[in-house]
Amino acid sequence: MSCPSIAANRSCLEQALDLLDRLDDDQYARRRGEWAPVGAQYRHVVEHYQCLLEGITVGRIDYDARRRDVAIEVSRQRAIEITRDIHQLLVALDGSPEGEPLLIQTRTIADRAEPEWAGSTLGRELQFLVSHTVHHFALIRLLLAPDGVILPTEFGVAPSTLAYASGRG
Repeated sequence: MSCPSIAANRSCLEQALDLLDRLDDDQYARRRGEWAPVGAQYRHVVEHYQCLLEGITVGRIDYDARRRDVAIEVSRQRAIEITRDIHQLLVALDGSPEGEPLLIQTRTIADRAEPEWAGSTLGRELQFLVSHTVHHFALIRLLLAPDGVILPTEFGVAPSTLAYASGRG
């Protein structure tokens, strides 16, 4: 049985590929004032997917163990390659039980010494990744607005907002 949360994440990654095709290398990597470049925002998104996909095999996902791979944030081509790889890994993950228990680690207090592990499920973490991705897409939309980059209406808009606007929510 197909997992709706995986389909939603695949859709986000397809939006990302469309975005990356619309941008030139400068628009992707250029700093805009004090804001992180589009590439840095997108690297952050990609690395959350990597954490999920790497941690799922052992049942422990550490979102703080991101690689912080500068190549993804400065190379649009590298971002495209990584996005395609993640998309394929999500295809392979489809059909996995959404209720599969996982332990999740995300630092909520900077000066706390011990990791903060909490219980979750694959389905919940896939929901989190959609929300997290859409949030960063909204920031990317704002970063690109002064460049006149036209993005699809749904880019960076929460699924609940899209449902509400269409009368389904």
